[in-house]
Amino acid sequence: MSVAAVKDFSVTWFKAARAPFLIVSAVPTCLGGAIAWSLGEFDAGLFLLVLVGVVMAQSAADFVDDYFDYYNGNLGNKDQQFHDSPLLDGKITPGQVLFAAIASAVIAVAVGIILFLEVGMPVLYLTLFGMFIVVFYTAPPLRLNYRGFGEFALFVAFGPALVLGAVYVLTGELSWAPILASVPLGIFTMNVGHVSNTFDHPDDLRSGKITLAVRLGQATAVKALAIFSVVAYLVPVLGVVFGLLPIWCLLVLLTAPLAVRVVILTNRYNVEGGYTPAMTSAIACTTVTGVLMCAAYLIPTG
Repeated sequence: MSVAAVKDFSVTWFKAARAPFLIVSAVPTCLGGAIAWSLGEFDAGLFLLVLVGVVMAQSAADFVDDYFDYYNGNLGNKDQQFHDSPLLDGKITPGQVLFAAIASAVIAVAVGIILFLEVGMPVLYLTLFGMFIVVFYTAPPLRLNYRGFGEFALFVAFGPALVLGAVYVLTGELSWAPILASVPLGIFTMNVGHVSNTFDHPDDLRSGKITLAVRLGQATAVKALAIFSVVAYLVPVLGVVFGLLPIWCLLVLLTAPLAVRVVILTNRYNVEGGYTPAMTSAIACTTVTGVLMCAAYLIPTG
């Protein structure tokens, strides 16, 4: 295989895997690692295993999502979704996407088994829960994202589940603090999906895909987006006030202007070309939130 062919192959699958979006799962995993670090219990080897498993699980979920959306004809704004889907362009086949999904899931499960052997039974439960979300987010018969549970699944999977799971693997302890710390990140990650669904409302309505935006209507969906954002800031503030979270968690408030921008841009759901800037801001908001929350636990307190 020539260098050009290798490069073309790599670029094609980089786009197919939505590689830039994998930061969405990497960041909450890093937050769990930062919390464990602050507790004086951090194993680099275990952390890397968790990171690999989580990223591969998200990759599997993305492949499954594209595969079933393609067959359901529910393409929505996928032609604008940054990864220039090779599936839509005909550069790869649905069968190849399905194979990639299975391969990614196998790696994720293998990592879960290794962690189970290292840490214990709770890891098995977390792995099974993660695979449940991966498979049934879009796949039948449950199709969570088609039945109005997609947004909640995103919140749980990329918030409490990932952060608490990483903390448990590294410390062997379960507590409420990691869950509270994960709420802003989980909500803003959920908001990424909610923003996309708000713009996809007409297509989803025609295809019978029941998202929160379809249930509420686009105007009310934007109001819900604003409410979600307020809750994302209220939880860490209360956590600091009651001594459950370190004071540096208030750094998350620095993202408030970005969260407001997301709401304003999403309110332009009827404007041609409005999807990309709204989604760019939503992804930036959740990423910066994750970085600031990680910093909150890495900054020395004494």
